[in-house]
Amino acid sequence: MEKKVGKILRESDYNIRLTGPTRVAMPDGRPLLVYLPGILSGQSHADAYDILHTIQATGNRNLASGAPSFRVGNRTRFKPVMSSIIGNIDPLASVPYCRTTAWSGLNAEAFNSLFPFFKQVEDRFKEFVPERYAAQKARADSTHPDWMVGGTVYTTLTVNNTYPTGVHKDKGDLDAGFSCLTTWRRGDYSGGHLTFPEWRVSVDLQDGDLILMDAHQWHGNTVMNLDSEDAERISLVLYYRTKMLDCGSPEEEEGKEYTAKKRKLGDPAVWYGSSKPVQLPKMDKEAMEEALTEAE
Repeated sequence: MEKKVGKILRESDYNIRLTGPTRVAMPDGRPLLVYLPGILSGQSHADAYDILHTIQATGNRNLASGAPSFRVGNRTRFKPVMSSIIGNIDPLASVPYCRTTAWSGLNAEAFNSLFPFFKQVEDRFKEFVPERYAAQKARADSTHPDWMVGGTVYTTLTVNNTYPTGVHKDKGDLDAGFSCLTTWRRGDYSGGHLTFPEWRVSVDLQDGDLILMDAHQWHGNTVMNLDSEDAERISLVLYYRTKMLDCGSPEEEEGKEYTAKKRKLGDPAVWYGSSKPVQLPKMDKEAMEEALTEAE
């Protein structure tokens, strides 16, 4: 496995490609994944595309970028990819407070319109992996409700647009929970199969498919070949960020934000030349990249 970490996979890296509804367990009996082809096909899935298609922020995805790293000053960088975090995020080194991500705050109406679709995903999670769902629900119930997206068991979502991820394990999400991933396909492309190389299992996700998975196992994608100008593969991953349990109310976190920015920028009266305190962006580019790196 060591030689595959951070690399884009090949067809030779799996023995089995799933094509129908499947439950896969690891040798010790723990669930690896549940594949549910076409279970989310419908109008709400189609409508969600129109919103998610517009989210194309560039992020620094560490091993998941599938490219060699390079240094910029004292920071390790990877090839930028089309990836963005939406929903809510826990404190990071450069942003020591919980907050709603920039896109979610600036596009609240569009984001809120996705909540019924997120609930559909949650219902399938509850139905097909009840023991993992129960663990995540218990955590969600202990978390301030304002950080739970649309009243679901998810705090955070990652949107990836048309790039194969290198082999990686997710970090920062709840060990006892499960990640829920669905896809939208447009145009013509081949490859991009989601693959678990340690277990040599793969799936070519189609429009409206859902896979419930242990994202703490090694996973990545095979090479993608774009065969038409409009080729597009959007994946949406829904999960619970472990440290969100420690977040206070939004008002309490805003206080931490104010203190952190005052410490960094000085007297609020001079922020951007204003004579009174102003609201700075919830999540700047550097913080977004740090969050995406943490999510590996």
